This record gives sequence, structure tokens and C-alpha cells, in this order.
Amino acid sequence: MRVTGKITKLLLGISLGTLLVSGCSKDRIDDSNKNEYKSTNEYLDSKKQKEQTFEITKDGNLPIIGEQKTKIWPDKSRLQFFNGDSVGYPYFVKLIELYTPKDMIYAQMPSVGGGDILTTKGEIRLRAIKDDKELFLREEHTWQVLMSSIDTLTQMKQYYGFNSLYNSYTDWTSNLIFEFFRTDSGYLGQVKQFGWIGCDKNASNSSSVKIGFTSKTDNLSNVATFIYIPSKKSVMQVYNQVSGKIPAGIDIKIVSIAVNAKDSLFYDYKTMTLGQNDEVVEITLKSTTDAALTAVLDAL
Repeated sequence: MRVTGKITKLLLGISLGTLLVSGCSKDRIDDSNKNEYKSTNEYLDSKKQKEQTFEITKDGNLPIIGEQKTKIWPDKSRLQFFNGDSVGYPYFVKLIELYTPKDMIYAQMPSVGGGDILTTKGEIRLRAIKDDKELFLREEHTWQVLMSSIDTLTQMKQYYGFNSLYNSYTDWTSNLIFEFFRTDSGYLGQVKQFGWIGCDKNASNSSSVKIGFTSKTDNLSNVATFIYIPSKKSVMQVYNQVSGKIPAGIDIKIVSIAVNAKDSLFYDYKTMTLGQNDEVVEITLKSTTDAALTAVLDAL
């Protein structure tokens, strides 16, 4: 069953619900025989980029440079404690860099904001710490950051987000006043707050579809499914077996990851071209290795 023509949000939700119920009802008798999996969080956490730490003892010898070439120009005079007190030396800058679809998948940090997919050139988590306390930028003050990239996209904005809690939605919020400006080595911006920072722009359009996911062989409750949209450079995570809005008629790649009780790894990978209507995709997980799955994610 597919919904044709221009659909409202209500009809879209009803149509996918109908598709999923229809697709799953045939297998309900055999639910107890489906393969079961535990949460993938432990596996994904073991693969995600680690937080880097830089000790700042003076405001010279800048910028500091991350492992993936993110550049940061710290300035102690622009820092404060939560209560407004000034900050002395030394203090620490902490950095996580996510520049590839693989790393965004491992970190469960998809590039979606307000329900719309985002073209992303990278996501970082930037923090400043002293005496085990989080520091903050003073009001109307910024730090300069360069997001490393060799691409030449324009109109990239600063998006601010939050670390994904397990099985929760990660959203990004744009401040249109603050932009990233293209340079020879990446995107340069004056960031106004610490936390998750994305170099992004809206990539949605007026014609979109959603995908439901089902399986005759596997219980998908604890399966982590991600959609990569190559032409938009966007990563989406699937929640409750239904995707967010994806531009119709576009090529996508779907990766599902699962871990069973014995810590064995399983996956499903497929590519497809979306039509103009909502649809349901069948997932069939098969055994794999960490090296083989890593190769799949590297090739996205």
C-alpha cells in the first residue's frame, strides 16, 4: 500500500502505520521464533571517536589542532564559571571530532535538525574544563573554530546540538546569524557556545517520503538502523522502525547493526532509490565481523 499525491502529515503517519501493521501481521504467529538481539550501544560506544584533551597554560602557541585537523583558538579572557567568576590557568579544552558518516553512526549523532535532514561537513563536541567544572563563554563572546574540509560548499551555518542519549532523538538547532566561512583548509566560524557544534545547512525539500522497517527473521527492537544520503552528505538514525523525512526520488544507503547475547555481530546493508511514496523495507540480518562492518561504513 502506498499513498499517492500530496499527503498531509496525518495521512503520512497513518499510511506508514498501516504499512507496518500490514507487513508485520502476517508474521505475528512466528514472532517467538525471530532472532533476538541486545542493545548495540556498548558496541557502538567502543568504536566511536574518543575525546581529546588539551591543557592550556597560556594563550600563546595557538591554535590547538585536533587529530582530524580541527583548529581551535582558545581565549581565557572570554571564559567564565557558571556563577560568572573569571578563569585562571591552567584549564583544559576537550574535543570530539566527527567528520565521516562512519563516525557519526558510531557516535549516534545523525545530521537532522527540526525533522529536516542536514548537509553536514562535520560535527565536533567542544568543551572547556577547570577543576572538574564545565566552563562557559561569556555573553556576547566567541571562540574561533575551523572545521577541517577540502570541499567548497557555501552558506554553511552553525548548528548546535546535544549528545544522543540511548534510543533518543538527537536534534540540531541553527543560529542563522552565525555562519561558517569557506577557507582553503575548511570552514571558519566564531562559535557562541560549547557542546556539540555542526557545520551544516538544510538539505530537505518539499517532496519527501518516510520508510518503515520490518523483518520476517529478526526482532528489530534493539537493532540500530541508519540511512546515509550520499548526494546530501546526511546521516539519519531510525527510531521505532520508522525513518524521518527523506527527499523523494533520491538514492540512499541503509545499514542495520545488531549484537546478540553472545556478542556476535550482525548487519544488513542495502542501497535503493526512493520513489514518490512511503514504503516498507524488509531487513534480514546476517553474521559479520567487526572488520567487514567497518569496511562497509568506510565505503558510505
